[in-house]
Amino acid sequence: MIEYTLRKYQDEDYEFVYEIKKICYKKYVDEYYGGWDEDKQREMFADLMKEDSKHSYVIIADNKKIGFFSEGEDTEEVYRPNNLCLLPEYRGKGIGSNILNKAFDKHKEQDIYLKVFKSNPAKNLYQRLGFDICDETKSHYLMVRKKEQ
Repeated sequence: MIEYTLRKYQDEDYEFVYEIKKICYKKYVDEYYGGWDEDKQREMFADLMKEDSKHSYVIIADNKKIGFFSEGEDTEEVYRPNNLCLLPEYRGKGIGSNILNKAFDKHKEQDIYLKVFKSNPAKNLYQRLGFDICDETKSHYLMVRKKEQ
């Protein structure tokens, strides 16, 4: 596995994070929502980052930004990872699994919920990591991994 570090999100990371989310999610937005409207996506992203930025990290490897990881506000009972985005050339190298496994180990006393686009192959990774589909919308599966007993 490639060595990486997580660094807290900083304001100067804004454009990088927007662009990597676009790289990772545009095809799903096109598929499920009829196309990528740049102005609407930028507005939604600005709103998202008002909340997510305090629980967000930039993934660094090879001395460059390669991805983004964000977490939702967790409670005593529930943990919610929100986004894990990697540049295409860094996918499939164990980085995403490693980040998630570390987060899940830290939150093993909580139920863990996440959403994934139905056609996103990451669903298979989540199933390998012990998640089950518990609900769905037109575009997403809601998945859960129950806390360790």
